[in-house]
Amino acid sequence: MTAARGAAAAIAVMVAALAATIATPRAAHAQACCASAGLVVPTRLRSYEDLAVGLQVHGRSVFGAFSAGGQYSGAGEGETDWSLGQDLFAAVRFLDRGQAALLLPFVETWRAVPGTAAAGGGIGDLTVGARWDVLNTGERHPVPGVALLLGLLLPTGTPPEKASDALAAGTTGQGTVEGTAGVGVEAAWDPVFVSATLTVGLRAPRQVSGVRQSFAPRLNGLLAAGRTLPHGVTVGAFAGGMAQGRSSDGDGPIAGSSLSLLTVGVAGTVSPSDHWRVQGTLSGNPPLGGAGRNQTAGVGLTVSLMRLWL
Repeated sequence: MTAARGAAAAIAVMVAALAATIATPRAAHAQACCASAGLVVPTRLRSYEDLAVGLQVHGRSVFGAFSAGGQYSGAGEGETDWSLGQDLFAAVRFLDRGQAALLLPFVETWRAVPGTAAAGGGIGDLTVGARWDVLNTGERHPVPGVALLLGLLLPTGTPPEKASDALAAGTTGQGTVEGTAGVGVEAAWDPVFVSATLTVGLRAPRQVSGVRQSFAPRLNGLLAAGRTLPHGVTVGAFAGGMAQGRSSDGDGPIAGSSLSLLTVGVAGTVSPSDHWRVQGTLSGNPPLGGAGRNQTAGVGLTVSLMRLWL
């Protein structure tokens, strides 16, 4: 519980400090309508960018978990859960208003409980996505920009039942195809911007040990706000939520199988030139009752390096 409180306090301090930075007037180096792109999601291109390729490195440490009823409990003595990842990604513009992107993850996990430990990893689930900007941010100010979003996850990773270790550290994927559709809205008042996205995902059913399991739609929401600063710097804060109803098997809905998780964090980008960008996020799951269901709570750090073509 001490580690969880420390992590929660660190997240709260950083969010508060960044909020104060956002609220402080100062000269902006770039237009907010362009700098907001890629603040949290590195595969999104800015309006003047045509192609990007990059590498994203991330790590997460679990400090607790949420029960089916939403109660939070810290990790027990001797329990450890660390994950690392390296993602290769690319994004390309098409027909002026469209973007297509893909991301291939590599995952490594280390888990330990009293008496046993396991490590595993490999290729994760490949994701591809598309974005169509119906109305670009700032195009008809004060009307916000609007975009349509589509995504597809392909089960190229190892699902839990095929992991070769007792702690499922070899799990790198969810085992089923998942399609998503959604909408993004963004407004900018140079140098400040606010964006929101909402997507709905649906996983295909899967069969494990002769039992067919189906899944309720999954909702994902993300709210971000930030501002541009001199010398190609952008900073912001974000909050995201995921919620999914009960899964079902041959006997109907499975009691206590719904999922949810709240994530908050801070993010920033640095653009030393028009052809390079570094993006990073620090995020965590508040260790509070009701902030999740059937999910782990942890803190994570992500850093991305992108090569861009205009």
